[in-house]
Amino acid sequence: MTAWDFRTFTRALVATLIGIVVVWLVTAASDEGQLTVGVRAGRTLPLAPLCSAIGAALALGTARVRDETRALEALGRSPGQTARAAALGAALPSILIGLAIGTSSVIDVSGFYPRAPRGDTFVYEDGAFTSATLGVRVADDGEPRTIEGHGLTPDDGLPRHARAAASVATAMAGVALSLVAARAILRVSLLHRRGRRRRRILAAVQVFACALLTLVAFQAAAARVAPASLAMLPPAALLGIAVLGYRARHGHAG
Repeated sequence: MTAWDFRTFTRALVATLIGIVVVWLVTAASDEGQLTVGVRAGRTLPLAPLCSAIGAALALGTARVRDETRALEALGRSPGQTARAAALGAALPSILIGLAIGTSSVIDVSGFYPRAPRGDTFVYEDGAFTSATLGVRVADDGEPRTIEGHGLTPDDGLPRHARAAASVATAMAGVALSLVAARAILRVSLLHRRGRRRRRILAAVQVFACALLTLVAFQAAAARVAPASLAMLPPAALLGIAVLGYRARHGHAG
């Protein structure tokens, strides 16, 4: 990796991290408050791949970077080679977030599987009010006590393999959207304005279609009409298209 690639990688990484922080703060300011870190993370992290796409676009879209890219292109360096460093830097946070989702039960993945809210219920039995959903028991003295052996976990009520599907989908979507965004900015020669315009329109359609199909797949899994693994297919398909596009262009340039 050259010094220019490292700077581009760093710019994309920082832009993506800033985007994730902004989404976190907006989520924290607009939710009902008093949420655990895991619940708030579960509401924020599904948007990490979109932040990766924006990070890649911001890192490559400045006037200075465009001028530097033109100079490198004149020296024989293809736009695709220039875009890869930004795509990698922008995708890295989504990859790490995907790993965190898959390995830590602290992160609540119910945000990936939207369902109609259900109120907590209490049942009167043995002289006390008991709530299985809250895991508490309220006796005659009015003091709530934790039910011993209460075995509910953050993934209870979610589809089978819900956490694994959310993890893989997040990581793949982050890589795919970063590649698509970077390719839309620089993949076509900067000397061809019409080609860049068509590429950006195509990229916007691909990103929208991937996001929509993934959302529908998660909702279908939450409704128990499809397996959770279905949500991995749209980002996997987009990732395959992006990788093949890079290889085809690179081979043609060579």
